[in-house]
Amino acid sequence: MKYKKISMVIITVIFMTGCRSYDKKGFNASTKRNWHSMGYTDIGGYDISGYSDNGYDRGGYDRYGYDTDNYDKDGFNDYGYNRDGYNRNGYKKNGWNDEGWNKEGINRDTMTKYDKYGWSRDYINEKTKILYDEYGWSYFGINQITKTKYDREGFTIGGINKDTGTNYNKDGWSKYGINEVTKATYDTGGYNHEGYTIDGYAEDGYSAEGYNRQGYNKNGYDEEGYNRKGYNKNGYSREGHKEEKNVKNEYKGGYDEKGYNRLGYNREGYGVDGYNSEGYDKGGYNREGLDREGFNREKEYVGE
Repeated sequence: MKYKKISMVIITVIFMTGCRSYDKKGFNASTKRNWHSMGYTDIGGYDISGYSDNGYDRGGYDRYGYDTDNYDKDGFNDYGYNRDGYNRNGYKKNGWNDEGWNKEGINRDTMTKYDKYGWSRDYINEKTKILYDEYGWSYFGINQITKTKYDREGFTIGGINKDTGTNYNKDGWSKYGINEVTKATYDTGGYNHEGYTIDGYAEDGYSAEGYNRQGYNKNGYDEEGYNRKGYNKNGYSREGHKEEKNVKNEYKGGYDEKGYNRLGYNREGYGVDGYNSEGYDKGGYNREGLDREGFNREKEYVGE
């Protein structure tokens, strides 16, 4: 009985020692045999290195990392091309990528460094040599000033307004100055998107430069700095003569002794030349002899 117990202990020790000599997959590092199959492969047919008799692992790849179709885990063959025919940089065997560029940055259509729209592979504009074209837009439609897809007027490169989602803003004007109602550059009142008529005057009668039809600014001076009487703000004429003023009576009640205010208009609103601030005389005709509707003094329509 005593010897029987000793034998059992020895067998158990040998058994445990034998188990510890096998890895978690059941292979013995020395003999390369598998505990479960007692052969050189496991019950799945893979050896201690994880490869089957035909040389592929469980993922289907050989010792060099290629599958049965000769493609690696990233999908590229040993020539460096994927199943669609592109290399890792996106170029086909013919040297061009899908955007029509080769690795030297030459465009297939133009055979230059710029495509037919004037952009390089790196999105540099041909004319400006920067990331924005001459109108301030990038290849991706980003505005140079706002750094968004909208310009300062709220339009995209394609002319869509961010507030309305249409080609016109809330005031009815497009990116290109076309009126939504008239489909022309002037609205029904005859003003463009900047607020000026076809002859260049705003609703208050002054041009963008600040002069009315008579050539005077809101302070009553022309471009050379002289008022209707021919004197500058210092009181001198073009000939250098000092203006003689009757200080006591000048502009009494807003008008001088001749009946004109500081802007050179009389109480009826007409200047010494007979025209009002809008450029029309008492008969309703401008200096060209046309009325507001475009008829001359002979009642013949000439046009505005």
